[in-house]
Amino acid sequence: MLNERSERSSEGELISVTINSGVVKANSLDRKDNSSSDKSNYKVVKRNDIAYNSMRMWQGASGFSPYDGILSPAYTVLIPTKEVDSKFISYMFKKEKMLQQFQRYSQGLTSDTWNLKYPMLKNIPAILPGLTEQVKIRSILEQFDSLIALHQRKPDYQKWRY
Repeated sequence: MLNERSERSSEGELISVTINSGVVKANSLDRKDNSSSDKSNYKVVKRNDIAYNSMRMWQGASGFSPYDGILSPAYTVLIPTKEVDSKFISYMFKKEKMLQQFQRYSQGLTSDTWNLKYPMLKNIPAILPGLTEQVKIRSILEQFDSLIALHQRKPDYQKWRY
């Protein structure tokens, strides 16, 4: 379903993977830039790839990439095959049962050393609906995400003053 992208480059916009927001532009985060000055070994990420933090995959640190860019070598980048919708997979990767599988397949003695590299990830069994069904399900989940975001916005009461 997914192949590993192994391309390296120092050229491109720096992106990051977060647990709550998935793949984001690194400069959008309110964090200090602690990336290496030598980015020659950084991994290439392309639009529609899925990227994940190898040490935090079991916590849900993964996401669909809406951007082309580069990412720390500590991350893993996945290329979806023609049989999968990468946005659907990104939703699937956040499900509790999948997170449990990621934890089970991670290597390391304790939770702060657990690591899920691609050779282990590719062995995790998963049942997927056909591509058409994946797209329909993903579309419904995106609508729910939009509704949730809409309801979480705080109203601007200043606009309502006369």
